Parts: sequence; structure tokens; C-alpha cells
Amino acid sequence: MSPTWKAAIGVILIFILGWFGGALTTLGLTRHKALVLMQRSPEAIAFLLERQTTRNLRLNENQRTQFHSLIFENVRERMELQKQIQPQIMAVNRQTMQDIDALLTPDQQQRFQENLVLFKDRFGRNPFNVGSNDKSAAPTTNLPSDVGAGTNAPAASK
Repeated sequence: MSPTWKAAIGVILIFILGWFGGALTTLGLTRHKALVLMQRSPEAIAFLLERQTTRNLRLNENQRTQFHSLIFENVRERMELQKQIQPQIMAVNRQTMQDIDALLTPDQQQRFQENLVLFKDRFGRNPFNVGSNDKSAAPTTNLPSDVGAGTNAPAASK
């Protein structure tokens, strides 16, 4: 193969690798921003919701103030409701984990636990958030201590 073709293929590969690297970086940053947003205060979430939903509405100052108050109150109330129902959600998740544990063989239980750790590493939370700080919440199998740590409760409630 001639040196010209080798150089051309090298340049094409560099562009392809650059595209994949950029796509993966963008995906990672977007995921990080979403996780950070879920941890913010009601005021910050309200601000972001306002900014995203009122761009082209041309609200006057009075409308903007009232809109902000409505959105902020909605976010605050939803966070309070989440705090109230979180124990019920954790009880349902705990029961689900116990039911899954009873269904699986010991080998399957181990692989399932490993899959939960991988899920948490990828998405930042366990799909069966049983709470790492609640020792009674652990299912009958020996889950790693960080498996149940979830981020679906607002940061203020932790």
C-alpha cells in the first residue's frame, strides 16, 4: 500500500475516533448534568424549569414573578411529597428484592447483585433503592453496602 493511502486511512481513522470520543464525552456530560439537576434545591430546579419553558413567551415582570412563584411552589411540594412517600417506596423495593432473592438460585443471586452494582455505576442509583443507611432494608442476600444507595430522593432530605 502506498504511503499516500496509509496517510489517508490514518486521517480517516483519526476523524472517526474523534467523532466517537466527542459523542461519548457529550453523553457523559449530559448524564452528569441530569444527575446534578436531580440533587439541586427547589429554587434551582424552578429556575431551570422557568428558563426552559418560558423562552419565547415574552412574559412581563409581573407574569415572570408569578410564574416563578407557581413553579417554585410546585417543585417544593413535589419534594415534600417525595419525602413522605419515600418510606413506602423503599418498603416496596425491599419486598421486591426479597421476592427476587427467593426466586433465584445462589449463583443467580450473586450475578444479580453484580448486575445491580453495574447498574448503579452506570446510572448513579440502584433500581431497587433499598437504602444503604437502613440496615433492616437489606434483603436476605449479602448485597454490597453501596448497592442500595439511591439518588432519587432530593439532596435536602438526606
